[in-house]
Amino acid sequence: MKKIILFFGICLFTISSICAQQKKYITYTVKKGESIRKIAKRYDVKSKDISRLNPGVKRRPKINTVILIPNVNYKEDKVFITPSQIHVVQPKETLFGIAKKYNVSIDALKGANPTLRIDGLKIGMFLEIPNNKLVTKEELLENQIKKWAEIYELHTVVKDDTFYNLTRNYKVTKAQLKDLNPPLIDGLKLGMVLKIKEKVKEELSKTLIEELLVVEKELDSISVEMFADSIVYGSTINVGMILPFKFTKNDTLTKEELFDNRASLVNAVTDFYLGAEMAIDSLRKQGVTINLDVFDSEKSRDSIQELFDLKVFEDKNVVFGPIFNQFANMVATELKDIPVIYPFYSSKQKSFYKGNLVKTATEKEYYENLVIKHFKETHINEHVLIVGDKKITTKKKMLAIAENLKQSDSINEVSFLQPEDNYIDRERFVAAVDTLGVNWVLLVTNDNGVTSEVVNNLKSLPNDPKVKLFAFEKGSNFDKVDNNTLAAIDFTYASSTLLNDSIPEVSYFFNQYLKKNNTYPSKRAVRGFDVVYDVLVRMASDKDNSFKASYKLPSKRIENSFFYDKKLLGGPSYNKAIYLLKYNEDLSIEILKKLGRK
Repeated sequence: MKKIILFFGICLFTISSICAQQKKYITYTVKKGESIRKIAKRYDVKSKDISRLNPGVKRRPKINTVILIPNVNYKEDKVFITPSQIHVVQPKETLFGIAKKYNVSIDALKGANPTLRIDGLKIGMFLEIPNNKLVTKEELLENQIKKWAEIYELHTVVKDDTFYNLTRNYKVTKAQLKDLNPPLIDGLKLGMVLKIKEKVKEELSKTLIEELLVVEKELDSISVEMFADSIVYGSTINVGMILPFKFTKNDTLTKEELFDNRASLVNAVTDFYLGAEMAIDSLRKQGVTINLDVFDSEKSRDSIQELFDLKVFEDKNVVFGPIFNQFANMVATELKDIPVIYPFYSSKQKSFYKGNLVKTATEKEYYENLVIKHFKETHINEHVLIVGDKKITTKKKMLAIAENLKQSDSINEVSFLQPEDNYIDRERFVAAVDTLGVNWVLLVTNDNGVTSEVVNNLKSLPNDPKVKLFAFEKGSNFDKVDNNTLAAIDFTYASSTLLNDSIPEVSYFFNQYLKKNNTYPSKRAVRGFDVVYDVLVRMASDKDNSFKASYKLPSKRIENSFFYDKKLLGGPSYNKAIYLLKYNEDLSIEILKKLGRK
């Protein structure tokens, strides 16, 4: 019985030692010159989390102070590991030897045992051996081939295979094979797995097509009642701005270096701020008290976190920023009920999920669906050609769009065209159009080269057939295309921006900006004015300074339009303002649809 009790006691001691590795917090003794921020960075945790665990401890604790640090590897549902997963460090052992013994990486060992990064390997130390083993080269290759098989047709090289029989059997060129398989520079080798060509699934899932129709249906239900500015005199709004001026870096640059064209971030942020400043001045003249604080976020999570630690946003009614999309959810989480205004467009803004986030730029899917909707409604019997870049994702998108278009009674056939060897030659383009009929060409890429080739070919088709070009937006890929050419091909596209020079307010804004800044405003400065003015005037028009009170009503500012909504309860607000525009022969731009009007 004594032996059983002794054995049980030894087991308890062993398990308690093992479980110590799974504690929620780690103890740490502060060394000379260390700060909470420095320690947090070393352990990959937030400064505020350490401060919360150690109330009363200053940002620069005294030497030998023992503090608690969150264990980043701790999981609530983590199962106790068995003694076989613990290694006791022996004399003369190295990390390399231990990693090799258990077939794990050194980084994995350090990740499972944070103290290794600080104190190094010590005799008698208990090391947790992580479960993720090293993957062999054979396993990596097998996994890679499985991924390839989802996208490409594959071929395993056998005896007597030559480039000639491969190109003949699969109807591809030698150059195409080499582009997809760089190792072919050394020739064919027995057993080599080759990517032959991309697979294209002709049958698309119903889900993909339904997704393309969601926004189209929503566009039909858009209200056109416009928001009317009706400022409550004497309103007070406390405003915060988080902008990456990067003062700590830029204070070492000369004026010429700071505003060099290559310093695009500095220019964008500065222009946005100058426009925002104009908006605030305008509202102040209308009787609104605005208290503005601007904070430099640099491009650093720690810099933003320090602002939260200092509680600088406690009295704010609204916050503009951050500029970088990776910090948007973080800022919105910390500020909870305060509206957080994301001022520019980001392809990553679909990942925003906090209910107090406001996406001021219209999602690209609204552009696409408005153009496709108009295409289907106005098509009679024109030849339809869809042109994209060479990406397989573009090909899938082209097929999905074609299926959508074919739901129209007048569209039965759709032609496709993508680059070969990064180029669309004239012969292939001519073959893809109807040189004796009317051609509607839908461009589904922003690629500069493809755009240039499409426009140039449309200008000089045999027999001079009638053509019309559609694009989802007029992006930078059209910057070098002459407007006369766009007018000649009835260029039609979607946009959420529209500048009307004939409105007195627009001329007044441009003149005031010139007077104050000795230059005319850039598009980013105009956006700074529009975004900030629109949000603040909506808040100033509500007795409780609530942004939500009017966000579902559309508004038109200097150039940008805003029409907010929510897709999900508790999700972010998003802008669905959009126009369908067309170039006329006289170079005027016609509004075909305005904020959802039929």
